[in-house]
Amino acid sequence: MNSKLLPLARSPLNVLPMESGAFPRVHEAISEALQQKVAPGFVLGIWSARFPDQAWVGSWGARRTLPSEQSMEVDTVFDLASLTKVMGTATLATALVERGWLSWEDPVRRYLPEIASPEIQVQHLAAHTAGYVAWEPLWERMREEFGTGLATAPISDRQEAMRRRVVPRALDARPGERVLYSDFGFLNLGFLLEEICGVPLDQAVAEWVFRPMGLRSARYHRVQASPAEDIHLDVAATENCAWRGAVIQGQVHDDNCWTMGGYGGHAGVFANIEDVLRFSRHWLSGYFAWPTVHQAWAEVISPVGPMGARRSRGWDMPSGLQAAAGPYFSSSGIGHLGFTGTSVWLDPSRGLAIALLSNRVHPSRENILIRSFRSKIHQILEEEWSQFRSMARQA
Repeated sequence: MNSKLLPLARSPLNVLPMESGAFPRVHEAISEALQQKVAPGFVLGIWSARFPDQAWVGSWGARRTLPSEQSMEVDTVFDLASLTKVMGTATLATALVERGWLSWEDPVRRYLPEIASPEIQVQHLAAHTAGYVAWEPLWERMREEFGTGLATAPISDRQEAMRRRVVPRALDARPGERVLYSDFGFLNLGFLLEEICGVPLDQAVAEWVFRPMGLRSARYHRVQASPAEDIHLDVAATENCAWRGAVIQGQVHDDNCWTMGGYGGHAGVFANIEDVLRFSRHWLSGYFAWPTVHQAWAEVISPVGPMGARRSRGWDMPSGLQAAAGPYFSSSGIGHLGFTGTSVWLDPSRGLAIALLSNRVHPSRENILIRSFRSKIHQILEEEWSQFRSMARQA
């Protein structure tokens, strides 16, 4: 990892078109992906420290196909799903760590007395090593508790109901014993951060992350109506959800997050690609002091990790036979995936960030073709970027 981060670029980020003449293979690959129905639409962008005030972005396909078609645009806002973990929760935690309000080694019981084990530290929650199971459909129990009035119930009541189910949840393994990706850790991290900040998580992230970073589209959207009554046309549609009774466009897709009111430590952030790249530029350009970044991005070693999984404090790292970041990202690369079809990857050693946003869950979450496409499009973009960068320097 390169410890010589560039000074923070405070100038506006100029979004330039990823034209087919300069990136022909990217356009061809995404056109094929649309034909193969990998997703209804895509927005792809790249930022490099060599051109700190510029980013290249392209859009393809449709932001919605049901109940009528809407074209994808470069400023389309996406439900980022688990990118929330890095753009919201982990970055808020990092900001508090830098200010001395929080330590990654703090025992979680200092803030959440009901937590299952005194051994759980903040870093265990962030690195998916706390010992929780992978996932549970908590939304089903929330529906049982609130009935047909769930969508309009007071959000404070829904948050408290979820908190009662999550915080005292028994562990499946001892803290630090294994790496297992789980929303439980980030749900608890979100509740912990609320205790420190004294306000709801969505407000804390807006105050400590989005506004200071100058992110204009980034937001949580509180759920206080049914999806059919709460449509936002600037947002890429997600699932045609049977139990919620509509195509979701503007409300959070994640079932558990939806039932708790639209925001949580694990999901809920919406943003367009400009803000995802602007956020990435901040992390790569000195927004946080180098010791803070190094601590957040240092790999957390755990004895057992499925399929060679590598994690830092909040972030994923390239791993596996076909890493989602593609073959060119260094071992110090950092990033995250989102269930809705989103991803962002940063390579600190090269000052490079790539974001791929799609609505692959529209109209159904059963479509998983994005898994193999991510690595392919990263590889193609990086190969064409090398040629484009050389030509740009000579111009």
